[in-house]
Amino acid sequence: MRKGLILIIVVFLTIGIFFTLAFLKIPLGEPRLRTEFYPPPPWQVRPGDSLEVSIGVSNDAWLLAWAKDVRLIVFMPEGFTSPRTGTNECELNFFTLHGGDGLGNVLTIKISNDVKPGNYAITVKVAGENVPEQIYTPQVIVS
Repeated sequence: MRKGLILIIVVFLTIGIFFTLAFLKIPLGEPRLRTEFYPPPPWQVRPGDSLEVSIGVSNDAWLLAWAKDVRLIVFMPEGFTSPRTGTNECELNFFTLHGGDGLGNVLTIKISNDVKPGNYAITVKVAGENVPEQIYTPQVIVS
């Protein structure tokens, strides 16, 4: 009788602790972000054309290891512009990613008619409140 009562108390305490951690948003573990581009680089484009790239960011960590305020900051060379901003810089927000979650967004890049053929690098910085910064430099081939 006593062992059964102790077991029931332990089970309820365990459930209570789990739900308390979940509702108080206390992460257990560190978030691990993974970034993917589709189509994968290098990207080919002609002067005067636009390029659309799907960017996915996922948190491969455990459920309660939340990545907070996740955003991508994109820096492009001269002659490359984002229709969102009208400049060669753009920010895509992914906000909070729970462990196991992933979100996608589309980056559109307009290439000016004045851009000469060649290879260009775009810098994509993935940052967040509680994650280490990651930097990618996908290549764009203008032909």
